[in-house]
Amino acid sequence: MATVAILVNPARSDAARLATETAAWLEHRHHEARLLELAPADRAEGHVPAGDLCGADLSGADLAVSLGGDGTFLRLVPLAYRARVPVLGVNFGRLGYLLEVEPWALFEALERTLSGDALVEDRLVLAVTVAGGLAQARGDDRSLAGDGVVCPEGERWWVALNEMVVEKTVPGHMVALATAVDGEEFLSYNADGVVVASPTGSTAYNLSAGGPVLAPNLPAMVMTPVAPHLAIDRSLVLRADQVATVRVLPARPAVLVVDGREAGRLSPSAEVSCRVAPGWLRVVCASERSFAGRLRRALTRGVVE
Repeated sequence: MATVAILVNPARSDAARLATETAAWLEHRHHEARLLELAPADRAEGHVPAGDLCGADLSGADLAVSLGGDGTFLRLVPLAYRARVPVLGVNFGRLGYLLEVEPWALFEALERTLSGDALVEDRLVLAVTVAGGLAQARGDDRSLAGDGVVCPEGERWWVALNEMVVEKTVPGHMVALATAVDGEEFLSYNADGVVVASPTGSTAYNLSAGGPVLAPNLPAMVMTPVAPHLAIDRSLVLRADQVATVRVLPARPAVLVVDGREAGRLSPSAEVSCRVAPGWLRVVCASERSFAGRLRRALTRGVVE
């Protein structure tokens, strides 16, 4: 018997309906279904912010299933990484590059996954830490406690499957950012921001900013400036054992965004460091397509498909 945790986007009635059907399907086969509660938008004015996972965890689960778009999937990432639970994403969104399964194919994918026949890939994730002034965002806190490996005991850090971004907060104005690699100064930018992406996230914001696509199993990360003014606009691909740092220069503040979610506001002199985190996120790949085939499908969805 397996325990399957299911996270559903409550704004999608079709996803909520499939969650109910999936729970019944699992229980009929003597598995346990655990529905994770995601606070809907109409609770945003109360004590629980919209999108908050309400203190959920994946301890004891054998598989986590995401029913929604990329945002729903990314909410599971810190929990799944911490619990070492594989994640299967079902696509109810538009692009869904992270999501391997269409809704109509979920039960077949579950059958293959629970029987051990599905491919499970180990995906590199990034560890993001902050030194200096950070006013942490309220609400859905996805940070983890330091364990002495990524950062000192008790300090907070963020897991990024896709990317971390340090970007401007003032519309119509750039932010000044200084970058470094392994503590050595690299380039300073007046720009909209700087992205540091994992191989998985190289197809997300990094790609939109003109950065290269990395194979998902490549032990590397890529740093890309976003709309830099009068500066080199090329990306820098780094080894998995290197550390990329972005420091906010005077006089404007910046914001730290991790996997599409604001982690907090950064004051001038704050410094964000990004490195490869220990361990892996395990992602179920229900498709038999190659990486190039999956990439082509995602990038042409609704265009030339």
